[in-house]
Amino acid sequence: MMKLKYYSSSLLMLSIFWSCTNISDSNSAVETNYFPVKEFVEAQIPKLNGKSVIKEININGKKEKSEKTPTQEEWMKEFDFFLQVDINRPILSGSYDTQRSEKYLIHELREGEKGKVKKIVVQYFDEQVKEISFVLKTENPFYSSQTRGVLMFHGLTGEIDQYSLENIQEVVFSKPNKMIVSASIR
Repeated sequence: MMKLKYYSSSLLMLSIFWSCTNISDSNSAVETNYFPVKEFVEAQIPKLNGKSVIKEININGKKEKSEKTPTQEEWMKEFDFFLQVDINRPILSGSYDTQRSEKYLIHELREGEKGKVKKIVVQYFDEQVKEISFVLKTENPFYSSQTRGVLMFHGLTGEIDQYSLENIQEVVFSKPNKMIVSASIR
C-alpha cells in the first residue's frame, strides 16, 4: 500500500511538472509569432556597409538635404524607429490580431489592448520582404504623437533601398509639429 501511494504521488508530481513544461513551451511560441522587425532590420544593416544615404528632412515646411556614408553604429541610429517597433515581447503576447495572405502579413493592436505600436504591415513579393510599414501612437490629455514609417527593399537585391518617417506631435495650446524624413540608399 505504501509503494502504491509513493508511485501515485510520483506520477502526480511528474504529470504536474510535464503539464507546466507544456504551458511554458506554448507561451514561448506565442511570444515569437509576430514578424521579428528588430532582428530583420539588424540583419540588413551590415549589408549597408560603405553605402551612402541621401536624406531630406522637412520640419514644419523647412527642408534640409544631406548626404553621408554612415558607419554601422550610425545606421543603427538611422533605423532606430524601426528597431523600436519590435512587438515580440512577453508583455505583448496575444495583444495583436494577425492577418496573413500571399502578399501581406499584418499585425494590428486589438481593441482594448495597450501598446504604442498600432499596426505593422509586411508586404511580400515572390516570398521576399518588399516593404515594412508601421504606425505608432502615443496619446494622453495633454500630448499626442503619431509616427508612420516605411522601409522599402530593392526588388533584385532584397536590400534596404529607401525609407521614410512621418511624425506629428501635438501639445495642448501649441501648434502641431510635423517632421517628414525621406531617404534613399545608394
